[in-house]
Amino acid sequence: MSDVQLSLAAYVSDMLALEEHVCIPFKSQRDDADFQTMLQAAALVGRISALAEAHIQALRSALDSLGGHPPHAAKSAFTNIEGWIASAIDKMRKTKVPKGLRDDYTALALCTAGYNMLLTTANAFGNDGVAQLAKRHLQDYAQAIVDIADALPAVVLQDLTASGVQVEDAVSARSQAEIRTAWRMGESATTTTGSIESEATLNRTRGGTYPTI
Repeated sequence: MSDVQLSLAAYVSDMLALEEHVCIPFKSQRDDADFQTMLQAAALVGRISALAEAHIQALRSALDSLGGHPPHAAKSAFTNIEGWIASAIDKMRKTKVPKGLRDDYTALALCTAGYNMLLTTANAFGNDGVAQLAKRHLQDYAQAIVDIADALPAVVLQDLTASGVQVEDAVSARSQAEIRTAWRMGESATTTTGSIESEATLNRTRGGTYPTI
């Protein structure tokens, strides 16, 4: 195996290890009775679980074509992070469904960062096949993250209602609109000093009393 193939195979192997870790709690949620009581959440975790399984098969094929080997269960320190996230999601499985989706969001964000790295590495090495695979998987999970963010207000309110809290029907739509606005404001960055600054950053600069988190 060439040095280029060896390096690229290492990135594919890392990504495969991550997908295999997060797929476990995704499948647990898919089959969990608490998730099944919330149709929107059940549909989400069912689709995410299917995506993860398809990604795993594609990554295994890519790794095989590069002459690489399947990742060892404890192949790197990075795997410890992956395992922690998978464990965190699994522990939340029997509590509140919104918290489970929140942790799914976190796991998917880590996966998108991994695919960002894999895509860049494949482009650097001129391997269009792996680059396109990383791009497809990145798009899959980017959409899944958007879908979770969009669904969370309704799922949270359904959970609150099931707990006996009285909530107005309009709260879900209002919260969803406010969340979407926040994301749009974050995406509409403005360049002032050669760097990209979000609307929140500019507001903090303009006014000393603007709240920080």
